[in-house]
Amino acid sequence: SFPLRRLDDAEAPVGFASGCLIDFRGRRFLLSVQHAVARHSKNWVVILGQSLTGSEYYKPSSFNYVAELTRGQQNVRDIDFCYAEVPLDLTGVYQYVTARGIFDERPRHIFQTNLDDLPTKDEIYAFSGEIKPEQHSPDVLAFEKHVYPGLRYDRTEGEFHIFKLPVEHPGHDHFHGCSGAPIVDRNRKLVALVCRGDEDDGTILGVSLARYRFAFDFICGMRSKS
Repeated sequence: SFPLRRLDDAEAPVGFASGCLIDFRGRRFLLSVQHAVARHSKNWVVILGQSLTGSEYYKPSSFNYVAELTRGQQNVRDIDFCYAEVPLDLTGVYQYVTARGIFDERPRHIFQTNLDDLPTKDEIYAFSGEIKPEQHSPDVLAFEKHVYPGLRYDRTEGEFHIFKLPVEHPGHDHFHGCSGAPIVDRNRKLVALVCRGDEDDGTILGVSLARYRFAFDFICGMRSKS
């Protein structure tokens, strides 16, 4: 996943989420979820890399939000999903950053996808994210980087794919900052974005991307005609 931050006027981070980059029909998009990157919230950036003196980031011009209108009814329901188009050459790196230096640097994955992959019960799934921010000084903010493997697809309800955790749910604090992270199988097939968990059920809910492929088909088709 790519870390997302919301910055205040002094460029200090005041909001945290995750996202991913996808290539779809010759365009590149940043995906995340609406409850984290809230509608009308400002100054969200995607972290591309770190140095011992600061961060390199990219600020999307705007995010698009998805809603569903039920045929024959007047109600419009917001979907926990948002996206922004970004430059085709936008990339980032994963790094393990400590006070002693930067280690294990490698490119972050960019998904090549048609947004039509669905989860299956014979696969194993995982997601990752940065959690538990700690302010060590005015200029140093540290996170724990976690990977959560071993998820099994259980069922789909509405727009959500539901995955069983391999262990007892550790509590929502262990996932705070992972909202918007890609849920992938062992072959890096992207099927959903992390939305929330259920402690009683021991599950993680991810918004289905195949269900909302129409949004990307529409914007890519609209731009190709202009």
